[in-house]
Amino acid sequence: MNSKQENFSEKPDVEKKQDQKTIVDIDMYLKYGAHIGTKYKNGHMKRFIFKARPDKLNVMDVQLVDSRIKIAIDFIFKYKPEDVVFISRKRYALPGMKFLEKNFNYKILVDRFIPGTFTNPNSEHFIEPKLVFIADPNVDRQAVEEATKARIPIVALATTSSNTRNIDLIIPFNNKGKKSVALFFWILNRELLLKNGFLKSPDDYKHKLDDFVYETASDEKTDMYEKDQKRRNFIKSQKDDQRKTKRHSRQSTQQPRAFHNTTTYR
Repeated sequence: MNSKQENFSEKPDVEKKQDQKTIVDIDMYLKYGAHIGTKYKNGHMKRFIFKARPDKLNVMDVQLVDSRIKIAIDFIFKYKPEDVVFISRKRYALPGMKFLEKNFNYKILVDRFIPGTFTNPNSEHFIEPKLVFIADPNVDRQAVEEATKARIPIVALATTSSNTRNIDLIIPFNNKGKKSVALFFWILNRELLLKNGFLKSPDDYKHKLDDFVYETASDEKTDMYEKDQKRRNFIKSQKDDQRKTKRHSRQSTQQPRAFHNTTTYR
């Protein structure tokens, strides 16, 4: 059941309005901006957009947001936890994913996705999940590409500007906001606890949404993901400098000067 077999993002009956009440109060979606998109819109996301605000931000249809969350939860629940992997390079999803790992033993992959994880059996990181969840398909593109090659179905949170190519089940949702992402995983964790019989009713759910909000240390001014990017850029810059130095050294050896000048060249 992947994009080559059954593409959930294209199924027309998915969009039917449901008579059941929403999975959480509509006000929660509005309060935490779950429906707020970006100023840009991808062609496949247009059908989820309700309107554009005066500030040009696209707003997604809250009823469709809620409907897709219900469908995604039912779909994820069909798989054994050991067969599902949740992926997010952005750290906003980290607290929620840790709850899923702790409560249900779902596998989670954070930070950089190692190439070959789904496609190279000789890699020490190789795994063969039956379902992949992507928090941001624009950021976790390598994981999307490998899951597609391995014919693993993909569920993903997607904002209005997300690249939804090869995503089997799109969940229209604000995957850019810290609290909106926390809200999604707060809902997912609660509903899976209910479906697995660990809770008798939603009222038994004691976790606060703040428990799912990613917070850096008080002295950190940038997200750890951004720091990681800066570190990688710094290492790359150092390697480039080393290559330039070696190349200059080889050229100097191959073409020695005929005389030595006491002047220092800079």
